[in-house]
Amino acid sequence: MKFRVFLHKRARKFLEETRSRDKERIVEKLRKLEDFPEIELDVVKVVGEENTFRLRIGSYRALFRVYENEKIIVIAKIDTRKRIYR
Repeated sequence: MKFRVFLHKRARKFLEETRSRDKERIVEKLRKLEDFPEIELDVVKVVGEENTFRLRIGSYRALFRVYENEKIIVIAKIDTRKRIYR
């Protein structure tokens, strides 16, 4: 069964303010998360956080949380590599 992917309002706001070419690339990668964990993306578990992962999309990063029982992924934050972990 596929995961449902949701955007937190902070992530949605970042996408709205992003250039359309970058936005398309980011959205395309986020859609692939429906097949988590059988995906071929650059995903790494965030150290010290439970069920939280990082997705690399070029110079952007997306932090997301996985709710296995509900089959839900929530994209908490999207930003550049410099600012994502602040």
